[in-house]
Amino acid sequence: MRPSWTLQAVLLVGVLVAALALYSTLAPWLGAWRALPPALALAATGGLAFAAWRRAQPAFIEIGTDRFAAFSHSQACLLEGRLLGAAQWGGAMLSLSVAAGARRRSVLIAADSLDAESFRVLAVAARSASGR
Repeated sequence: MRPSWTLQAVLLVGVLVAALALYSTLAPWLGAWRALPPALALAATGGLAFAAWRRAQPAFIEIGTDRFAAFSHSQACLLEGRLLGAAQWGGAMLSLSVAAGARRRSVLIAADSLDAESFRVLAVAARSASGR
């Protein structure tokens, strides 16, 4: 899997909009210069959260008959469990629901992170898992 540039751009634009919204909210009360540090702190915190999210994205996944596993670039297992099903938004995004022990987690996979055929196969496998 390759990183989804679309999903990354959307998240970074969201962080930027949140920082600008905080600045525009605080600036009338505190003044332009005094509103800048909290807005920059929010942008930095959002940037750090984005970097942590990016590192936690799977590099490759394995789907078996009763097993789903997601691995990082260093081949560390990020998530292992049973695939419960999926929700798909058009041809752009796939949300996989995985039962990992007693917890239920979701994995988002954007269409631009896989080739079209692999994305279709993954969507079909996830949809058929929901019927089990």
